[in-house]
Amino acid sequence: MYRAWNSGDMDALTDAFDAEVEVRPALSTFLSSTVYRGHEGVVAWYSETYEPWVEMRAEPQRFLDAGERTVVVVGLHARVSGGNVDLEGEIAQVVTIRDGKIVKLDGYDQAEAALSAVGLEP
Repeated sequence: MYRAWNSGDMDALTDAFDAEVEVRPALSTFLSSTVYRGHEGVVAWYSETYEPWVEMRAEPQRFLDAGERTVVVVGLHARVSGGNVDLEGEIAQVVTIRDGKIVKLDGYDQAEAALSAVGLEP
């Protein structure tokens, strides 16, 4: 998923998700929706997330097993238009996979919140 996200390959990105996926992204206060559903929702989430940036990369830093879910701590790097300002940050995602597809993705602005959501100690 992250390779497809970073390359902008929408076919590969949507292929990683179940057709009925539900995405609640981190940083949702900056997006027009707090819940994205289905493949169309995944494409909208990507487009809205990328809109203000010339470049954005999401690099998974850690994967933590939480039973039926996985917590992924993700490093973000973004560059604004003009290239003079780079931003670095970190978010976390709780991912549920069934039959090889992501069926649910919940984003958190802080890794500790994601860990708590699945009952793991921060």
